[in-house]
Amino acid sequence: MKACFASPLRRPERMPSYRSKSWRAYRPETLVTGPALSPAAPLRLRADACRILGLDPGSRRTGFGVIAVEGPDSRCLAHGHIEVEALPLAERLARIHAGVSALIAQWRPTEVAIERVFLGRNVDSALKLGQARGAALAALGGLEPAEYAPRAVKLATVGFGAADKVQVAHMMRTLLKVEGSLSADAADALAVAMCHAQHRRLAPLQALRATTPRRAAVRTRAVRTEVSG
Repeated sequence: MKACFASPLRRPERMPSYRSKSWRAYRPETLVTGPALSPAAPLRLRADACRILGLDPGSRRTGFGVIAVEGPDSRCLAHGHIEVEALPLAERLARIHAGVSALIAQWRPTEVAIERVFLGRNVDSALKLGQARGAALAALGGLEPAEYAPRAVKLATVGFGAADKVQVAHMMRTLLKVEGSLSADAADALAVAMCHAQHRRLAPLQALRATTPRRAAVRTRAVRTEVSG
């Protein structure tokens, strides 16, 4: 009887393993290749100087904070809040608009960051907050604002997305060396400005991250082609 034997299947090559599961053993250059990581074109963080106005809009108080950014260093130039609690709605919006316009004329910021509206269960409060935010945005003129969610601001400045106002104020005093009184609204506005400063500084890394999945997918398809061939 003639025996029939099936041809042995070709086993795929094993993927190289890390020396350790620790993050210290991670080598990004083994996963992503290209001009962005070549020695001739090193990745540089953004370090140009700028002046940032941070805004924390509110229907009763609108906090503001102005910081100067020079490379990795940031310093506080001004902070405070625009008080509009005892005024009718129309006068509140007018005062917020006038106050933000005066801040821009006095400090001449190059960039503006504002906290994004947080939608809670109270619809009336959300509408009033949106109106106050619109009045502040209308006073910016030609400046294009950057928007950040409250949780993102706390995560970037405190390291915890659910931090309370006391923790935010403490970090602003520590990072910016703020002396004297610091209201909660002003601390939140300074935190928004600091969040934007970190975001713009890390913009080259974020651009590299946006291209990483595509390169990884191309390399995965190439490995599969070699294995199947």
